[in-house]
Amino acid sequence: MKISNKIFLIASLCTIFSCSANNDFQIVDSQKNVQIEDLEKNFQRVIGSGTLNGLGKSNFTSSFIFESDNKSSMIVFKDFLGRRNYMIEANDEEIRYLNVRKKIEISENEFNNFFPLSSSIDSSFYKYILWGDPKILNQMNITLENAYIVSTKLISIDGSNYLNEIVFSLNNEKQTYSMKFNKRNFK
Repeated sequence: MKISNKIFLIASLCTIFSCSANNDFQIVDSQKNVQIEDLEKNFQRVIGSGTLNGLGKSNFTSSFIFESDNKSSMIVFKDFLGRRNYMIEANDEEIRYLNVRKKIEISENEFNNFFPLSSSIDSSFYKYILWGDPKILNQMNITLENAYIVSTKLISIDGSNYLNEIVFSLNNEKQTYSMKFNKRNFK
């Protein structure tokens, strides 16, 4: 009988502690944020993958692959069957949009149907987010007719904070776009 009371007490304490407040929120030390300048000293390029999700009026999931070096960045978005669909090429101050399946360059307005924020993002934004440097978010100048909210998540790798997810909430959260980076490989 004494053993069952001890087991009951231990089980009760485990239940109480597991139901207590979850401390998922952590204070982020911005001094540990990765900086693209430091990464470029050690690596020639970064390649990786992620997903772009749209929720709201436009619901979709598009996986993407990317590559970036000190001169250019490229993101290739795939459709639900895994076929390459759209591509962004960003060089210095120029951004090109391509329909990969049709093998044609498309206008910024046409690409905006897929990702409406693209016309408000400059070429350096793509490079910084692909390398994982969150500093670009402080310099963002997105001008939209409707209200927007930008939120981010960072991931700590080897003591440095990398940008892991960016969420754009538009029209009072009636439409949300999130870019999540699943993998980055520096070479």
